[in-house]
This record gives sequence, structure tokens and C-alpha cells, in this order.
Amino acid sequence: MSSWFLMETVYTRLQKKKNYDNLKAKALCSWLLKNCFTHLNLFLKMAFSTKEKLLLLLSASSLLFGTTMLTYRQTIYNNILNSQLVIEEGTAAYNAWVKTPIPVYTKFYFFDMINPDAFHNHEKPILEERGPYTFREDEMKVNLTWQDNGTISYRRMKFWYFEREMSVGPLTDEVTTINVPAVGAAEFVRGDLFMEWGISDMLSTMEAKIFIKKTIGELLFDGYEDLIMDMSKSLKVQDEEEDFYDFEEDSEDESIAPIEKFGWFYQRNGTSWSDGDLSMHTGAEEMSLLGNIASWNNRNRTEAFPGDCGTVRGSSDGLFPPGLASSKDSITIFSTDLCRPLHFTRSGMQEVHGIEVEKFVLAATNFANSSVCPENDCYNNNIPSGVQNLTQCKEKSPVFVSRPHFHLADPFYKEQFQYGIESKEGEHDSTFWIEPKTSIPVKVEMRLQLNIFLRKVEGIDYLFKKIPEVMFPVLWFDSVATMPENMAGPINLLVMLPTIMQACGICPLISSFTIALFVFISIFLDSRQRHNKLHPAQFENILK
Repeated sequence: MSSWFLMETVYTRLQKKKNYDNLKAKALCSWLLKNCFTHLNLFLKMAFSTKEKLLLLLSASSLLFGTTMLTYRQTIYNNILNSQLVIEEGTAAYNAWVKTPIPVYTKFYFFDMINPDAFHNHEKPILEERGPYTFREDEMKVNLTWQDNGTISYRRMKFWYFEREMSVGPLTDEVTTINVPAVGAAEFVRGDLFMEWGISDMLSTMEAKIFIKKTIGELLFDGYEDLIMDMSKSLKVQDEEEDFYDFEEDSEDESIAPIEKFGWFYQRNGTSWSDGDLSMHTGAEEMSLLGNIASWNNRNRTEAFPGDCGTVRGSSDGLFPPGLASSKDSITIFSTDLCRPLHFTRSGMQEVHGIEVEKFVLAATNFANSSVCPENDCYNNNIPSGVQNLTQCKEKSPVFVSRPHFHLADPFYKEQFQYGIESKEGEHDSTFWIEPKTSIPVKVEMRLQLNIFLRKVEGIDYLFKKIPEVMFPVLWFDSVATMPENMAGPINLLVMLPTIMQACGICPLISSFTIALFVFISIFLDSRQRHNKLHPAQFENILK
């Protein structure tokens, strides 16, 4: 019992001694810190005046600001850039996207058939280009629906305004062109002997012709009535989805408009049905996906082409993530009119209104057949290279697309004509001009040509049995959008922002060291002055 009591007493005393030592150590530390601060404060009061202290504080602040700016300038710039390029209400990119501020001018050029009567005698066509007939295009996005996955669904509504002063003539000018309804009817019944006989009889009764004369306005937006279309609507077909002309007015598919007349852009002016329902990544969830098309008509592929060629991919409206133009050798745009992506390859640096831009040109392989580009086998271009088969796209019409005047296409196409086809590099190319840091398009040139493949149909004795096979060009368009010079200033400022931020980081550092140097020189001189006053005799001896 006594041993236990002794042990407890010893332990208690040891514990008290330990606590006492701890308290003593804490008191010592507190005393040291207090004395350090006291002496430091005394030293500062003795060494620096109030003015010098303020200058040193300014120097330290400048040093901190400059170091921070140089270290994080790229991060700050990216945050500023992303905050304005993301498609969200209130951002600069959203305002420019929802209603295009850049004027778009589209020039239409028609191929006038000079010798239509001699064509049936297998004489090569003679063409004369007529144009331009210029329209100003305004576009806005409608039916906006924000999705939870960082995408936005919408439609494009376009308005076209004829610019007479920029055109060679009025829309009442006439050209002789191919009779698309007649060719479409013949292609639609191809392979069905009974239907071919019926179409032949119908065309004979109507005394239809392969070439007709129409006004520019009728061929573009106004449209014209045609008996072939009226009769085609009355035909009963088993598969309405494959009918070229049978569009029900009460159809639930709003992406297809009822066709009452024929015109290449009939019912497209002031409507939103043509391009269908689009869904695009806004960049809110992932900036690297900015502008990428997510779906078209609620699907991620189109039935116009099989396999990989039917995949919906590329930029939806020419928007790209920041830096893409400088890091990639090619860009991709999805075209709803062609039901496929178009690829543009880097061509080199150019300048627009003082802005350094990367120029991308429509790749030569886009419309190549599989013999030139094996990857294009699924595009069904089983014809000489350079022309894209669009017969299964949208309205399933006998339309093929190429560059104007069959530019970069097989010489076969030019050799079909006596004259009238002359391709020119530069004038017949399509390009994207993009500022590399921000990936903002500064200039866009889109030039494509619409063609009708005219070929014989053995079962249609009237017109089509002995007709020469020709890829006949109907029209080509030159659509150009260039950023106005007054908009170049903000883009240049945005591009120069990293340089400005770097200068804002370097200048404070220089100021910081200059201020500190000034303070210490001032202290040194002041110290020398005080020293001279206190010991003049010694100072004179030193000088001697």
C-alpha cells in the first residue's frame, strides 16, 4: 500500500514539473516573439521613415502583382476567353450566334443552255454563265431549347433580300435550264417498267421538254407551277418516304415543307424548316466541344449515306473551341444541305483588317470517288471523281454537287461541253479564315455548284430513251461573309490581351525593383549625411 502511494506521489510531482516546464517554455517563446517584434518595430522606426515604409509597401505590392500576373496570365486569359465564347445568354458569342451580325452576300450564277434543240442530236451543250444575281442573307436562331447535357437545340430561320445594285439584272431575266420535275419523275420510276411506261405516256401527252425557259426569280425563291408535279402528287406509292414529290401538307414532320411549286429555294425565305432540327454543344460543360453538332433531326446519323459516311459530325455553325485553328491541320463543318461533313485543310497565314488568320481551304478529297480516296467509298460516288452524289439526301432528288465549273474534278465533266465550263483557282474555292488563338471565323467563302445527272431511261420512249448522258450544271453560288472593319478592333484587342497582360506583369516588377532601389539609396545617402554631421573631423581625415 505504501509503495503504491509512493509511486502515485512521484508521478504527480513529475507531471507538475512537466506542466511547469511547458508553461515556462511557452512564456519564453512569448517573450522572445514580443521582444523580436518590439526590436523589429524599433528598427523600422529608426531605419525607415513613414514615406519610405509606404514606398516599400508599394514595391512589395507591385512585386506580388507582377509575379501573379506573369505566373497566371494564361489561366486568366483562358478564363476571360471562355467566359465570352461559351454559348450562354449574355455572352458576346451568344449574341453573335443567335443573330448573325456579319452581312452575308450570296451571288447566284446560272448556266444558260444555248443549243437546247441540237442536244437531242447528241451535239455537245453550249453554256453561257449568267450572273451574278445577289442576295443579302440574314439568319437568326429560333426555337431555342437548352439541354442539361450542355447542348442547345434550335432551328435556323433565314431571310433573303435581293440586291439589284449588286446584280447584272432583275429577277425577271430568263435562262434556258434543265426541266428538273421531268428528270425527277424519270429517275423516280427508273427500274419499274409499268411506271416508266406511264411516265412516258404522261410526258408525251404534255409535250414536255428536257429544257425550259424560266425567270431567275422562279428558279430561285418564287417557284413555278408544273403539271408533272401536280400529276405526280396524285400517284399512289407504297413507300411515301421514297417519293420525290409526295409531301403531305398535314405531315407531322415539320422539317419537310409541302411542295406546291418547283424552285431551288422555294419556301426557304423567311422559314426554318429547310435545315431541320439541330443540336449543338455550347461549351458550358466542356469547352473543347464548343460548336460541335450533337444531333440532326434528333439523330446522330443520316440515312443518306451508309457506314461512317452517314455519321453526323463536325461544327454545326462554324464555331470552334479556342486554339483549335492553331493546333489542328484541318477543320470539319457539317452541311445540312449536303447531309455530310465538309473537311477544310490548312492553307497558310493571311491577314484580314490587320488580324492574322489561318486560312483553311475545302479539301480536294471531299467529292473524290473511291478510286482517288478509298475512305469515300460509302459516299456512293460511282462516277468520275469530283462530284458528290446527293440523290438520297433530304428530298431524294436527282441532284449532284461539285465545285463551281467542276473545279478540281475529273476532266471528263468539262469535256461534256463545247464551251462554257472554265474553272479558276481561287474564284471557285471555298475557304474559312479563322483567328488561331480564339478560333473566331473572320471570313467565310462557300462556293458550290448544283448539277442534274441527265441519263437515259430505256422504258421511257419519250425524251429519255436516247438522250445523251450529261452531268448538267444548273447554277452555282458564291456565299461570302466578311467581318466588317469596325469589328476588327475588339478582336485585335482580344488577341493582344496576353501580350498586354505580360506587359502588365513586367512593368510592376520593374517598378518594384526601382522603388526598392530608390528607397535603399535614399537610406544610404541619408545615413552618410547623418554620419558627416556627427563626425566631421574623422570624415575630413578619411578624405585626406
